Amino acid sequence: MKKYVLIFLSSFLFAQTYPGDEAVRKGVHAFYNYETAKAIEILAQARWDSPENPTVHLTWAAARWLHNQANSSVEKTYNDLESDLNEVIPVYESLVEKYPDDPNYQLYLGSATGLMARIYLGKKEWLNTLNWAYSGFRVIQTVEKEYPEIVDASLPIGIVEYYASLSNVLIQWGASLLGLDPSRERGLEKIERAANNGPWSWIEAKGILSFLYLWVDVNPEMALDHSSILVEEFSKNFYFRILYTESLIRCGKMKTALSSLNELEKMIPALTQTQHKWYRSYFQYQNALYYFSNGDLEKSQLHVDDAVENYAAELDIILANAWCLKGQIHDVKNERNEAKKAYKSCIELDNYTYTIDLAKSYMKTPFQN
Repeated sequence: MKKYVLIFLSSFLFAQTYPGDEAVRKGVHAFYNYETAKAIEILAQARWDSPENPTVHLTWAAARWLHNQANSSVEKTYNDLESDLNEVIPVYESLVEKYPDDPNYQLYLGSATGLMARIYLGKKEWLNTLNWAYSGFRVIQTVEKEYPEIVDASLPIGIVEYYASLSNVLIQWGASLLGLDPSRERGLEKIERAANNGPWSWIEAKGILSFLYLWVDVNPEMALDHSSILVEEFSKNFYFRILYTESLIRCGKMKTALSSLNELEKMIPALTQTQHKWYRSYFQYQNALYYFSNGDLEKSQLHVDDAVENYAAELDIILANAWCLKGQIHDVKNERNEAKKAYKSCIELDNYTYTIDLAKSYMKTPFQN
């Protein structure tokens, strides 16, 4: 589910110069720094001041969506997002009609249409999900092919190509029907292009690459390169610092990792109740990994047990890593039966990450420190 969100959340940020761009940048910076109320205020005014800016309307809807995710019920989040998209989609339709030769309006229309699918995905209304997703994605795909100079447009295409390559044959076949090449390498290349050259999409692209290089195509040095830039730019973003902290631990930079863990702890009081519920286990897992890497098995187990027992995030990547780490701890302590139980819990998540393969290997051969 989270993968699908990223496709359309990422795709609303495309590069061009229009009146109101500076205000949009301020709004984007605010909501990536978890200042969503401030972002909404900035973007609402920008919509009024610069109604023909192609970025502003969908960015405003996205800011309100992120604010609701952190502060409101799931039902209110979906209802408000649907209402906001019903407001902005006609705006984009009129702008496309008024400026048929400007591809950016088509891109944002496609992105708004595709984001509507997120609502029906949450409600598990599969036909509506497919209809909205297909309608939006086709528009984005057309613009990406006809206007390759719009670097940011490569991001959503790259994500779909990458994840389709990891999926089953049926999904790969579906991607090929859309005219996509479900290639891991090609998808990664497009995401890297957006991260390095996308005037707007670099933020989301670097976040996605940090995620992939930590837990799918494992390359912690590359994860550190991308996540360090995100943390420097968005110092209040708890998730970006989680990515950065794990990159440091996996690269063996333990002194800096400890400092980053301390920064995470300082950031916790500023989280909303919902965010705290999501991220508590993320934080506990980072502590567990740090202590495990330093050879303190008792402290590591204390934190990893908390992580798996209180996990409440939608994304189960950290949960898989926590279960696998728990198995490794038990193996080092010669508690083989407990280790196998933990590896089994990891494998059952089946989320296409490198950790699943690790757990499978440790089920056969005990982990050795």
